[in-house]
Amino acid sequence: MIRDARFADIPAILMLLQEGYARSHYAKEGRASIDVKEAKRLLFNAIQRHGGQTGGSCWVQVSEANGTVCGLIAGTLARPYMIGTGLMATDLFWLAGTGCPVGDAFRLMRGMIEWATAKPDVIEIRCGTTAAIQARFSWQGILPGR
Repeated sequence: MIRDARFADIPAILMLLQEGYARSHYAKEGRASIDVKEAKRLLFNAIQRHGGQTGGSCWVQVSEANGTVCGLIAGTLARPYMIGTGLMATDLFWLAGTGCPVGDAFRLMRGMIEWATAKPDVIEIRCGTTAAIQARFSWQGILPGR
């Protein structure tokens, strides 16, 4: 089930982020670790700003299966290069953990893209996912060509 994230989800989201981080090249190379205090601050602020229309607004949804948070999308609106006119939408986190229902990762991203597409000031949607994912879905009309 996809739903908006709640403040009470922050501990579960942190566990999911730690699971995802353990699979990252940063963890494998030992170059960085998760700053839990900063992660909590970021998640709190993002959930507080969920669904807005202006710069700094966020989109935060989770996938939940059997009462457990197993997927996450956190996106934001920001000015291009922080000084440009208009807004760019981008994801901060997008991951699906163990036990996440098939298709929920896609549904999480689609929700963020639909949110961003509905904002008149959004001039670009640039996801931090791989170019292969964008290329695969853009021809199907899933990723808007903004």
